[in-house]
Amino acid sequence: MTNKTLRVGIIGCGGIARHHHVPSYLAVPDIEIVAACDVNPEALSALQQMVSTVTLATSNYRELLAMDGLDLVSVCTTNDMHYPVVMEAIARGVDVFCEKPLALNYAQAREMYDAASERGIKTGVNFSHRRTPAAQLVQEIMASGALGELYHVSAIYAAGWPGYARRPGTWRNDRSLAGFGGLGDMGSHILDMTLWWLDTEITRVAANLRTFVPERVSAATGEPMRVTTEDEGMVLMNYANGALGYLCGSYTFTGRGYDQRAEIYGSEGGLMYDQQHPHLLQVSLPEDLLAQYTILEQGGTRDRPYTTILVPERLHGRLPDQDTARRTILMDFIAAYRADGPFAFSPGFCEGLRVQEVLEAIARGNEEGCWVDLPLQTRNGHDVAEHNGKEEI
Repeated sequence: MTNKTLRVGIIGCGGIARHHHVPSYLAVPDIEIVAACDVNPEALSALQQMVSTVTLATSNYRELLAMDGLDLVSVCTTNDMHYPVVMEAIARGVDVFCEKPLALNYAQAREMYDAASERGIKTGVNFSHRRTPAAQLVQEIMASGALGELYHVSAIYAAGWPGYARRPGTWRNDRSLAGFGGLGDMGSHILDMTLWWLDTEITRVAANLRTFVPERVSAATGEPMRVTTEDEGMVLMNYANGALGYLCGSYTFTGRGYDQRAEIYGSEGGLMYDQQHPHLLQVSLPEDLLAQYTILEQGGTRDRPYTTILVPERLHGRLPDQDTARRTILMDFIAAYRADGPFAFSPGFCEGLRVQEVLEAIARGNEEGCWVDLPLQTRNGHDVAEHNGKEEI
């Protein structure tokens, strides 16, 4: 394992950088955040106040990426900038940890993945909710095969507050900057989680996306702006292992705050995951497997059919000498980065590309009002790559 000090740059200094990326880096030994970039001077200044080791603060990401001795960059920009920033980083041989979704569309994500693979760039994508303790336990149970033949998966990741229709518009309401709204923003997380849990592919989708509030007042200008992203998206899915699925990504769950739930049912059992209870899981499992876990509430009755179990401490991600801080996906990425042998980490650009392809199929299905098969294909059966609005074979 290498313990050399890693020199890191942050491109995009907004909330996700300051509240997630920077604290994760600062919690890991032998890392120096040496550069920061943002077109917003206030965001750039706020990050500089958090980090004393920044020697280059700039509004030009190319200047940051040209810095000598830079090992790794976190890309925390608006979604439209992921592609140009990542491609520049790859060209300069800088490793990348990128926010989700990976790109605006499948063609960009494909190019990013191929370029990183060709250059041997180490990559990670911040599908951060894989680190929720209950999500870790779901993955452990699914990997054991305890549920038998899988029948059904339903998953929701949504947000909602009173007065949603009156909230000011941001870049997330502009398709040219965000690519997607509630489905791509919230839904991409839970889409990645179901693919991780089931360890299979999605083969077919049908979708319905809706913008409930077509106009807002821009938070940046105070002027009316047209909303071009969806407030909510619902998707039906077929999985390669024969399971049927339903997914919802939404901003319209009024009063729920953040609502991340999933239910998975198979021939031998089932489970119900709720992120609002990150250390609990409701399950119906074979007795021999159930005996491995601590039971909080016994199930098997009409009003409580499922048993509630505690997530084992080993899956909590607790950091040494920390009462509240937990491991993050970014910390896992750094551990893989420093490990001996070939670099191996998930979720990386491979997983980001997989989610992006499903999102593209969802967009097509919604626009055309039909089921869309995966992997994406043209009418003559060849794989599709879209670039600049054109299909290329």
